[in-house]
Amino acid sequence: MNRSESPAQTLPDPARPEAMRRALADAPAPDCAHGFPRAWWRHLGASGLLGVGFDRDGEPSVADAPQVSALAGIVARESASLGLGMAWMMQQMLGRFVLAPNLRSDRHRALLASMTRGDALLALAISEPGAGAHPKHLSCRAVQYGSDWILDGHKAFVSNGPAADAIIVLAVSGEHEGRKRFDAFVVEANTPGLARELDDKVRGLAPLGHCGLRLVGCRVPDSQRLGEPGQAFDTIARPLRAIEDALLLGAMLGAMQAELDALARWFRNAARTPALTRDLGGLQLELDALSPVARHAAQHLDQHGPDEALAAFNLGARRLFDRWQGACESFAAALDDHEPALLTLARDLRLVLGIARGIAESRQLQAGEKMLRPKETHENTLPTPL
Repeated sequence: MNRSESPAQTLPDPARPEAMRRALADAPAPDCAHGFPRAWWRHLGASGLLGVGFDRDGEPSVADAPQVSALAGIVARESASLGLGMAWMMQQMLGRFVLAPNLRSDRHRALLASMTRGDALLALAISEPGAGAHPKHLSCRAVQYGSDWILDGHKAFVSNGPAADAIIVLAVSGEHEGRKRFDAFVVEANTPGLARELDDKVRGLAPLGHCGLRLVGCRVPDSQRLGEPGQAFDTIARPLRAIEDALLLGAMLGAMQAELDALARWFRNAARTPALTRDLGGLQLELDALSPVARHAAQHLDQHGPDEALAAFNLGARRLFDRWQGACESFAAALDDHEPALLTLARDLRLVLGIARGIAESRQLQAGEKMLRPKETHENTLPTPL
């Protein structure tokens, strides 16, 4: 085995899910109520399961997107925590799609290696208060002074921001023909001028956590800039929504299966009727039918990238997941009692299902209006599959 390879990197693809289950079973219990569970995280790192979605040397990852999605689901199910499943998925996503393809220095390579071991957590800051992630409204700025950049501005809704050891910050770095140019910078958490601000608007998804950032005269060297100059919005921010939505389906499936696991545990020791048992089985069959939906989204991501077809597919999948979650919650509400974990899982799933709801509704309206337009005789009226 090459000295740079982890045990999980040498495993064949079919063996990796079982390796993840064993690692989770042997890990110290994650105390998600008191910050990020570093000991639990480093255990996964020592098991070689934190760097399977990317390679610290910038080479192709050992796990493809469908397996990253599936492994995120295993983390969410076995830990009964959507927050932990998302935390694992997001580190793979940031390593694979943001840091590795755009690295420019040995510090970036060292950060990837630290992420693989579980010694470093990475976060991404794009959105801003009152502006969301729309490029016309973003105002955080980066001004170059010699070999350094000075960052000033305010960021919001930074996932995993409270625990992050480094944060990739998107900032306006110039203007060309009336359009803003953006660069992304790796800002280490202890950099002077960077302050984290408590964000109590997002409650749930522990231990992922969210925070705002205040950058005042925050100086970072040019070696911490990622990718081609001025291209960060198009290469990082714009495609990330579809990438995250596609990979997130696996973590959500795992959390939904954890809900059914909790219901089944309760049912084993409670009075039940054939009708209730049948309804529980129906939920399981429907969830099994959603599994290929998540796999298809990840496969499309690998084969075609985060294109418009994937973005539309993700929205359709989200609607299916939303309906299943509503049915599961209705079923659980009819019971006299159930496990407390169900409440946390349901809350976190609802929180994730509500992300970017305005964008989803806008896309649904566009799809409906397109259907209602008069059809030309040469126009294909059938939907185009992924």
